[in-house]
Amino acid sequence: MKSPNTSQVPAKLDEDIQSRIDKARKSARARKREELADRHAQGQLALWPESERGIPNELVRCAVFSAKNRKERREVYRANAPLIVPVIGGGEVVYIGEELRQDDETVWMQLVHLAKEARSECVSFTPYSFLKAVKWPIKGTSYTRLLTSIRRLATSGLEVYSSRFDKGVSTKLIAKYEYSKGTDNPWKVQVFNKDDELLFLFDKLYSRLDWETRLTLPEGVSTWLHGFFSSHREPFDHKIETLAIGAGLTLESEEDAQLAEAARTAKRKARLREIKRIITKALEALQESGFLKSFEVTRGGLVRVVRAHR
Repeated sequence: MKSPNTSQVPAKLDEDIQSRIDKARKSARARKREELADRHAQGQLALWPESERGIPNELVRCAVFSAKNRKERREVYRANAPLIVPVIGGGEVVYIGEELRQDDETVWMQLVHLAKEARSECVSFTPYSFLKAVKWPIKGTSYTRLLTSIRRLATSGLEVYSSRFDKGVSTKLIAKYEYSKGTDNPWKVQVFNKDDELLFLFDKLYSRLDWETRLTLPEGVSTWLHGFFSSHREPFDHKIETLAIGAGLTLESEEDAQLAEAARTAKRKARLREIKRIITKALEALQESGFLKSFEVTRGGLVRVVRAHR
C-alpha cells in the first residue's frame, strides 16, 4: 500500500492559514472603510477651516500633479506604460491617464473641500460659483477648462504605495460627474465612493494648505512648492534634483539617450541650472507671499527654507 505524501500536509496548512489571514485583513479593511465613510458623513474625517484646503501627503509630495507649465503638451500614460513617481519621504504613486498639472490639483482640492463641507460624497455647484472659488476668469474658456479638468480627474486612475499601506492600492480621484451646458445650472460630482480607497488617504496623514496663498501664487513650481512645504511644519533641506523630480520637472529627455555621454552630461547640467533659477524664483514668490520667513539655495544646490508660521 502506497503511503501518503506527508510533505504536502504542511504546505496545505500554510495555505489555509494564509487564506484565513487574508480574509481577516479584507474584513478589517472593509470595516475600516465603513468607519471612514461614517466619519466623513459626520464631518469628522478631515478637519480644516474655510481658509484652508486639504490634500493627502502622498499626493502633495510627488509629481502626480506636476509643476510643468500648463501650456506644455500633456502626456497620456497608459496601463502598459504608466507614470511612476516617487513620493519624497517614501513610497510611490502609479498614474494612468492624461497628465495632471497644478490647475487640476486646485480643482480637485476645491471639490474635496465642498464634499467635506457638505458631509457628503456628492457635491452640487454652479460652474460660476466654482470659478469664483478658484479665482479663474469668468469667461467661456474657463468653463471649458473646468469641465476638461473634471474629465481628466474622473478618467484617471491611481495606485498608491506608502507607509500606511502594506501593498499598493488603487483609487479614483473622482467617482463620476454630471454637467449642464447652462452656466447657471448646477453640476454634480461624486468625489468619494465609500467602497474606494480614497477615503483612506484622508485618514490623519493629510496636509492643510492656506487657500488664499495658493490662489495668489504663480501656478506651477510656486504652487507645488507651497503644497510640498505645507506638508512639513519644519521642512528638511532638499537637493535641487530632489525637488525637481518631486515637481515633475524634466532633468533628462528621451532624446538625450542619443547623445554622447559628455554631451548628455552637459545638457543635464544646463537643465539643472535652469531649474535652479526657476525654483529660486518660486521661493522668492513664496517669501513675498508671507509663507516663507526665509530661504537659501546653496552653491552646492541645497534648498533650505524656514516657514513663517502664523
